Amino acid sequence: MLLLYAIPLGLLVGLLAGGRIAPLANARFQWGPVAVTGLLFQLALFSEPLASQVGHAGPGLYVASTAVVLLVIVRNISAAGMSVISAGALFNLAAIVANGGQMPADPAAVVALTGRPVIGVDSFTNSALAGAGTALPFLGDTMVFPRPLPLANVFSIGDLLIGLGAVVFLVRTMRQTTPATSITSRRSVTWRVPRVIADGG
Repeated sequence: MLLLYAIPLGLLVGLLAGGRIAPLANARFQWGPVAVTGLLFQLALFSEPLASQVGHAGPGLYVASTAVVLLVIVRNISAAGMSVISAGALFNLAAIVANGGQMPADPAAVVALTGRPVIGVDSFTNSALAGAGTALPFLGDTMVFPRPLPLANVFSIGDLLIGLGAVVFLVRTMRQTTPATSITSRRSVTWRVPRVIADGG
């Protein structure tokens, strides 16, 4: 969710800082299609009809797909902002693994967002209300992106770092005055930035 705000914000800041859109086309990621596949899989995992069918396999599939995306981020750690993004992704993964495959959500944050505690769904979801037995609650969804703003939701410190890292990447890349140095090897699978950015949180 925050990433969908971070991208236009990064583009705007980059332009105001004297950057250009063109250098973004020269940046490439190793294993880019793997990360996008992991994200698309998560979209399917939390949507019907798959969400109501995965049953007990849901948490494991969520952890595995999140770990795959993190692996790709770490593989590209030398790119601008990727260290911040990897820290955020690692925080989120730690909270998810420590709580059985779901991200804990602070009940107060959920009430602030919806006006009522939301719990009890019949299909797999990536979030569960935090309670007395929640591990690493401070890494969970403790903050609120309020209504009536579009895409209002609760979010974590990890999400915040991912968004910040995306802004850093866009601004620094846009301000490059020489062709971007490729962060790929000849044997690596690469993808251009615009295709990675054009995703779907």
